[in-house]
Amino acid sequence: DIQRDHRSMINDCLAALKPGGILYFSTNFRKFVLDEAYLKASQIKDITKATTPFDFEGRLFRWCYYLVK
Repeated sequence: DIQRDHRSMINDCLAALKPGGILYFSTNFRKFVLDEAYLKASQIKDITKATTPFDFEGRLFRWCYYLVK
């Protein structure tokens, strides 16, 4: 269950990065909500729109995030 487990999965990945390291996270779970308050990232940015090609707008269902340790 990605909604339940994303906090620990992302934090485990961030722990493996050096300070300033970048993690990209993506999921196609339509009802996904990122729990930013729990994540140990210095910066979190929703890059879904920026990474969706114009010809897939409204047809590509996924969320994409940029996280910095």
